Order: sequence, then structure tokens, then C-alpha cells
Amino acid sequence: MKKILMILAVLCASCTMQAQDRTIKMPTEKGKTSFNPAEQEKGYWCALEVGGGATTMEGRKNLPMGEIIFSNGYRINQYLKVGVGIGALYYIANNNEVRGTTRKLSMPLFATLRGNFLNEDTRSVVPYWTANVGASLPDGLFFTPGVGLRVGEMRNAFIINLNYTLRELKMPADQHKYYSGIMLKLGYEF
Repeated sequence: MKKILMILAVLCASCTMQAQDRTIKMPTEKGKTSFNPAEQEKGYWCALEVGGGATTMEGRKNLPMGEIIFSNGYRINQYLKVGVGIGALYYIANNNEVRGTTRKLSMPLFATLRGNFLNEDTRSVVPYWTANVGASLPDGLFFTPGVGLRVGEMRNAFIINLNYTLRELKMPADQHKYYSGIMLKLGYEF
């Protein structure tokens, strides 16, 4: 008898545990719909990212840098988001030897595109792509494509990405040189 009661208790507990895993939508009154921005496929999005990296030049001194950027825009669907961004770029070392100036700060202004590679409806970890094109004031133009991972929900996720960057740097006597580099960024997107 004790075994039968124990088996019934385990079966009841397992049914209760499985029921907690499902989302149940209650019917609403006619004409009324509930609005939850976190569940919307389209609409406003924004992200805050902090990163670090360095130029990758053979036979020359490299330029380590740190960056903080804020991006926002419109989410068309989970595979495409468009927006604009602004940030601060800090050149950590070798600034005078590489750039020929003691100025260590630069301000990137850019347009951004990003999207998921896979459907995020059934996954909590989703790979994504990103591409930023703009100008870093007062240095010059830049292009930064990258790939990364979103960890979390559709409108509430931590992000980590690895970017390649091609930057135009303003040198003394109005010369411009292009430098390529790699950056790792961590952030939060909602």
C-alpha cells in the first residue's frame, strides 16, 4: 500500500511540474487586448555595449582601445533591426606613435543593422550578426561588422560579440591611414 501511495505522489508531483512549464493565455473580453512591449515582434529596441580591442597591424605598433556605445532603432522583425548609435572611443596606449596626437578620445556616430541567424521563439541563446557604418569624430570613417550571441528573451538579452573594425585615422598634416582591428563587446539589449 505504501508503494502505491508513493507512486501516486510521484506521478502527481511530475504532472504538476510539467504544467508549470506551459504558458496559458486566458481569454480576454471582446474588443480588449493586452499590451506587453516585451512580447512585441516589431517596435523600438536599444542596446548598451562596452568593449575593448586593438588594431592588428604587422610590423607596426598596435593601438589598444576601449569603447562604450549606445544604439537604438526600430525592430522590423527578429532577423532585421535598423538604427543609429553614438559612443565614446578611448585610445589607451601608443596614441602619439600611431596617430601622431595626444588626443585620446574620439566620438563614433553610426548607422547600425543587426539581426538573428536563427529563430529566437524557442531558443534562449541565439547567434546574431551586426554591422555599423559611420564616422568617428574627429578621426574619420569606419566600418565594423561582427557576429555574436544573444542570451535571454526576445526583448531582454545579454549580448556578446566579436567585431572586425576598419578605421580611418587622421594623422598629422591632414594625412589619413586605415587601420584594422578586433574588438570584443559585452552588452545588454532590450
